[in-house]
Amino acid sequence: MFKELLKYMVIGVVAGIASYLVILDKPVSIKVNQTSNENIISGKNSYNYIYEGVKDSVVTIQTDKGRGSGVIVTSDGHIVTNEHVIRQAQIVNIITTDNKIYPAKIIGVDSITDIALLHSSYEGKSITFSDSTLVKIGDIVLAIGNPFGVGQTLTQGIISRTNSGHITENPLDEFLQSDAAINPGNSGGAMVNTDGNLVGINTMNLSLGGGSDGIGLAVPSNLVRNITEQIIKYGRVVRGYVGMSAYNTPSGVVITNVIKNGPADKSGLTLGDIIVSINGITIENIKQVVKIVASLEVDQKVTVKYRRGEELVQSSIEVTAMPVTHKTINR
Repeated sequence: MFKELLKYMVIGVVAGIASYLVILDKPVSIKVNQTSNENIISGKNSYNYIYEGVKDSVVTIQTDKGRGSGVIVTSDGHIVTNEHVIRQAQIVNIITTDNKIYPAKIIGVDSITDIALLHSSYEGKSITFSDSTLVKIGDIVLAIGNPFGVGQTLTQGIISRTNSGHITENPLDEFLQSDAAINPGNSGGAMVNTDGNLVGINTMNLSLGGGSDGIGLAVPSNLVRNITEQIIKYGRVVRGYVGMSAYNTPSGVVITNVIKNGPADKSGLTLGDIIVSINGITIENIKQVVKIVASLEVDQKVTVKYRRGEELVQSSIEVTAMPVTHKTINR
């Protein structure tokens, strides 16, 4: 009996070894879903294709006061950044993606919109502007810059709000709001859409603790383009001016001061007049008045309707350039 049991044990061991050897001869097959880079790009499962198309248009701004980011906007070396990035700086350099350093000159600044224009001998790839009026809530956007000086990074988010001009006391402020991370150092960098076109210049984030809390703000590309073109043309931003001030009341926007011999004075407006409309646009608050007037071109004629007592009056005002000494609320 013992011999029979031993015989079956030997047979079992031999069979096991034979099966093991047969298994080893078979190739091991583990299913792996391999996706090529080409499939990622064509399927847009990655934003790398956008980054590769835009990265050389975004530079680091290095000054004797700190760091930020900038965007190349012309083929002959003009770079847009935030005014606060280069504020009070004596030395300004740009650093390209291949770590080459070029000195830059400040061409002009506009502290009201926090935009500054630089120029350098580096003629890199200029970015393509998009029409920011076409941006909608829910659009995917990417922020490119150099946060904390760690090097160029890419963050992604969506547009949370458009025309967020109520955030500061500045009536000329206009922002695109997104949840793309915008940290210190990202200021002045590019916010682009999924076509790789510029929709805004990253300017700041709203945060209780100083970090990125999902409320990032960018100056819309149309405003950036307008400011840039004016600085290139005039060396400064030229805004419309009519020579009057007003404030909100329950009765409407009431004129409180008219500069003697200014455009409003020459057209017949006076203290106590209540502004009803400008160029057919119904006026509801003083911020509207400031934004409309500032957007007007020099020598442009504007139609103003206003109430004087029980009478509805219409006047034509010829817009002049806002004096350099005129003070407007900064951010």
